[in-house]
Amino acid sequence: MASPLAYRLRNTVRLTGFEIVRTAPDGNMLASHLHELLALYGINCVFDVGARQGEFGRWLRGTGYRGRIVSFEPVRDNIRHLRASASRDPGWVVEPYALGATEGRASINVTNFTHFSSFRTPGRLAAELFADESRVTSTEEVAVHRLADVFDNVTRGIGEPRVYLKMDTQGFDLEVLRGAEEVLPKVVALQSEMAIQPLYEDNPTFDRAWPQIASYGYSLSGMFPVSHDPQLRMLEFDCVAVRDECSDGLG
Repeated sequence: MASPLAYRLRNTVRLTGFEIVRTAPDGNMLASHLHELLALYGINCVFDVGARQGEFGRWLRGTGYRGRIVSFEPVRDNIRHLRASASRDPGWVVEPYALGATEGRASINVTNFTHFSSFRTPGRLAAELFADESRVTSTEEVAVHRLADVFDNVTRGIGEPRVYLKMDTQGFDLEVLRGAEEVLPKVVALQSEMAIQPLYEDNPTFDRAWPQIASYGYSLSGMFPVSHDPQLRMLEFDCVAVRDECSDGLG
């Protein structure tokens, strides 16, 4: 079994969208799944919520997706890197604020490794497994908007938006969905990072989060591990879901 340090390194790298492997991988299953899903459902706009420094956007372009990307990111230093990533891509838009259930301003915990930055506080397990990476180094007051209120603006120019909503907000995904309820019929599919063992205080785990997503009219499409603890128990996974009313007649 690999050492705890090796697991920390592998999990930290995996959180950025990359993978450390002993031998050549047999293919990225999430990339393959999304490539097929985006084509099948005619996705023409991807919302990247919790975009950090643009890792998902670059990865998405690598899968062959050429539609619009709208990246939402509130942390100042991340915004600077994100804008640099998107600067040469006319189809990639950066929105420098957070999404949530209500309009306003809120304090976000900025961590040493900014992927862990969150409106929630890193918990005991984060301290055990990612002590340095998840350490809160500062807080920032950021703007929070409801997706329903900004939807028309960020999809302007797309005749019939068919949206893929990717969320990686470190425990805040359900709040994003609550602020998007009026426009969810236009969200054809979504991706949410689900916790099995929560890394944050008050972080909803899969058994609580999935019923809420299903209640909005989505069915499970795929489950893709993000990280494990040293005993190979899953910490988090990416949950992909498709909207039921958009699935009729496909395939």
